[in-house]
Amino acid sequence: MSKVKNNLRTFAVCVVIAFVCLFGYLMLQNLCAELFIHWGLESRSSNDLFASGFWLVFLMGALLAPLMEELIFRLLSCKLLQLTKMPIWCVMVISALIFALYHHSWSQTVYQFLMGIWLAWIFIKTHQIGWTMLIHFINNAFIITYTYFAGNGNDVFNLSVLNIILSVGLAVATTAVVWLLIKKGIPNYEK
Repeated sequence: MSKVKNNLRTFAVCVVIAFVCLFGYLMLQNLCAELFIHWGLESRSSNDLFASGFWLVFLMGALLAPLMEELIFRLLSCKLLQLTKMPIWCVMVISALIFALYHHSWSQTVYQFLMGIWLAWIFIKTHQIGWTMLIHFINNAFIITYTYFAGNGNDVFNLSVLNIILSVGLAVATTAVVWLLIKKGIPNYEK
């Protein structure tokens, strides 16, 4: 019964973490996007992501991508890095860095790096790849669905001192909240 209770609690915490990260890091991602566009390192995308249809994009981006990426970046890379006997924080940072760089988007690097750290921590703490897949699925499913219905949203973020302060402040607060959620809300599981 205790295992079921821990699993329900972990499930609830994972869902909350997914949404806290989605909304908590959104302004930071928009800030990074605007900075990289401003510096000429990226351009605004004008191609239609959904040319092949919503359901195909949803299947590939919300279901298959989290499945494959979690198997590669959490299960495989974290396990291999742990074999080197390096400290857990190094395992988390290196796997998160590889995860962020894999996506080939400078403007999303910070967001994906932070998500990679959280996902690695949850995987290492629980020894369960399913929890990280759940968070990754919720994240991707929400972004794909929102983008489909709301559009690309070009020029929705202005580079201003206030927006920079808000972006960084919200990201710091989000980091603290997610750290507490993982630390207090997800139990350690024995191997």
